[in-house]
Amino acid sequence: QLCYVDAPIKKNEAFRTTYRQFNLDNLQHIKDILSLQSWDRVYQATTADEAYTNFIDTLTIALDITCPHKICKLKRNRGKIRALHNPEANSLRKEFILAHGKFQKTGSEQDKVDAFNKKKMYDLKLKTLRREENENLIAESSNKTKAIWNVINSERVSRKDSAGARWQIDVGGKVEEDPDRLCEHFNIFFSNIAEQTLLQNNQSRAVVMSDSSFLGTTLVEWRLTSSREVFNTIMSLKSTSSSGIDDVSSKLLKFCISEVFLPITDIINKSLSQGIFPSKLKTSKVYPLHKQGSKKELQNFRPISLVPTISKIIEKIILTRIHDHLKLNNLLPDRQHGFIPGRSTTSAFTDLIEHIIDNLDEGNTVTSVFLDLSKAFDCLGHSLIINKIKSLGFEGTAVKWFESYLTGREQVVVIKQNLDGIERTARSGPLAVTRGVPQGSVLGPVLFVLFTADLPKYLGNISYPVMFADDTVLVTSGNAVEDLDIRTFISVSMAQQYCSNNDLVFNAAKTKYLASGRLKEYLTEPPDLQRVDNTKHLGLTLDQGLSWSNHTDQLCSRLSSAIFAMKRIKSIGTPIALKAAYHALFESHVRYGITLWGSSSAGNLHRVLVLQKRVMRIMAGLQPQESCREAFKSFEILTVVSIYIIEVITHASRERLPRVRDVNSYTTRRANDISLPAHRTALYTKKPSYSGARLFNMLP
Repeated sequence: QLCYVDAPIKKNEAFRTTYRQFNLDNLQHIKDILSLQSWDRVYQATTADEAYTNFIDTLTIALDITCPHKICKLKRNRGKIRALHNPEANSLRKEFILAHGKFQKTGSEQDKVDAFNKKKMYDLKLKTLRREENENLIAESSNKTKAIWNVINSERVSRKDSAGARWQIDVGGKVEEDPDRLCEHFNIFFSNIAEQTLLQNNQSRAVVMSDSSFLGTTLVEWRLTSSREVFNTIMSLKSTSSSGIDDVSSKLLKFCISEVFLPITDIINKSLSQGIFPSKLKTSKVYPLHKQGSKKELQNFRPISLVPTISKIIEKIILTRIHDHLKLNNLLPDRQHGFIPGRSTTSAFTDLIEHIIDNLDEGNTVTSVFLDLSKAFDCLGHSLIINKIKSLGFEGTAVKWFESYLTGREQVVVIKQNLDGIERTARSGPLAVTRGVPQGSVLGPVLFVLFTADLPKYLGNISYPVMFADDTVLVTSGNAVEDLDIRTFISVSMAQQYCSNNDLVFNAAKTKYLASGRLKEYLTEPPDLQRVDNTKHLGLTLDQGLSWSNHTDQLCSRLSSAIFAMKRIKSIGTPIALKAAYHALFESHVRYGITLWGSSSAGNLHRVLVLQKRVMRIMAGLQPQESCREAFKSFEILTVVSIYIIEVITHASRERLPRVRDVNSYTTRRANDISLPAHRTALYTKKPSYSGARLFNMLP
């Protein structure tokens, strides 16, 4: 007897979202449409604003025709989709189904073995397809580390979780879920954060007179660009699908470059000659990104801004002119390492460590104060930025362009909310941005660097500042406790006053104080500062004894996590993907700062080498006790010791250190060797410049 139960079954609907589809056919279609445009409305426009408006209107119409916004199903399981379109996989699947059906009918042992073998062949083919797809996904990604972890997580994240979480934000004691209202709340919060930060810290700017004593060659008008420069600038952009408020991505512009680079050149030249930055390029698209803490609190999110791609092109053109002007007048700040060609976080940390070791070798005790500035990029007043720009020799149309670039800016907040399997994109209305440098832009960080370039001059000889953008360390040294305490206190007080004068918020609660040297136990930290034995700065952990043991602990922990990822990639990826994962997840961490921590001790290097051998055995499929020497050769991977030797020798050769021939007046067989300076302590030999020079001199 059959029993029927009327039980409703919830249909598992496909996850849907709305977006423009930029496949190859659509891109070719928009390219064909743009090739028919004469762009006369751009060329005949009298202002940069009008020219850009006419350009973007034409481009948007072409986008709406070829790539309209559509509600599309998201492909949840790419592996299954790939298998459906693979003839060999389909053939093996059909053979297995037939063999399995035959076995169910006959029940014979031979048919059972045949069905088992057919199933094994089909599973092996699916595994191969999945590995190839993962390899392509990693190879084509601009952020390989993120792509690798996405592949790993896709294997373990449930289907329910992969659909995305719902936004729930506590606003005034009420949980808000409506996407439109959430966008407005986020936009109000992000737009007012700078003013609130200044008010909460009772910030009142002192009256600062603009410095009009510039004696170099002034820059009054921008040098116009050429179509070749614009073409090369567009091609230099990373090919990404992300876009600003106008939906124009770098991938789209690069695909249609032959059709658009001439009108873009005309727009840029109008902007440069008139000192006008197009108004439609001043609106940023902002995504809230969770930092830490509860996901229901607005203050636990930070804004990720996307500016229009064409804005980045104009800014890159301007940036070359700024660099030319700074080099001509020798204005590149010596102590600043952020966003300056040829400098990096590594050069900043090297400057810091070498200065500390030099003073310790002379018998001094050293204090390092790691300043913390709240919302540094967001709080700057536009009038103050313009005054700083003028003090660097910019005048006339150039200053007018900066004023146009900074003022009249707006932002909209965009969030994607998953509602019953449908991803809905909500957007807030625009709100004015009245402070700070544009986030997500090319020029924003550079303007901040130029803005704070006068800090070393302001501090004078009180302390030695080492800067990377808004990360600043004040290094003070001395051989008398009381004198060093006083000078450290004065340097911190002067830094606080500088911040007050320049719309920067000094956060004493998060500012760290680190002392090194024989008298460190007798020193007293300035009021309200946190004294620490070690602190993380620019991705490296510095301790008071410069032993780098804390950093090695954290590095080994990070490498252990990478080893887990390598095991997963080994099972679901090809050897090519495995090697890419090694460089992205493992070696990138080993290489970072190795010229600094690599000379600390043989024990630190050995700990990393043990983990490196473990990951090599995973890649080569070796047992724990087997030798991995040949695996290093076959994968063409250097050991951590070899990486250190190469990096530190390269650093020393780049520093243009004095050679023996420069020191001695007579010719010797080792005249081309780097001259090794005399020193008092063993710590001095661990300086990157010294250890690199010593190894350089060992080269045949």
